[in-house]
Amino acid sequence: MTTTERELESFTVYVMQHLEREDSLLSIDELFDQWRAENPSDALYAENVAAINASIQDFNHGERGTVAGEHSHQLRREFGIGEE
Repeated sequence: MTTTERELESFTVYVMQHLEREDSLLSIDELFDQWRAENPSDALYAENVAAINASIQDFNHGERGTVAGEHSHQLRREFGIGEE
């Protein structure tokens, strides 16, 4: 079975499980987005792992990034949103 066939089968099962639930009012696009988030492709998974490893290396070399509050303040200023 090819990767595409496995992914299609997995997505079909995922959709059928959601359709069986009465609370599932999601569109096919929304279901696909959810399924993709829960089942990333091998390439996306590898990309995410590489990004996490790079962040860990940065941290180990002293890079601590920026405090989240500083970004919030800057975005509020840029978009003219008042501080509340």
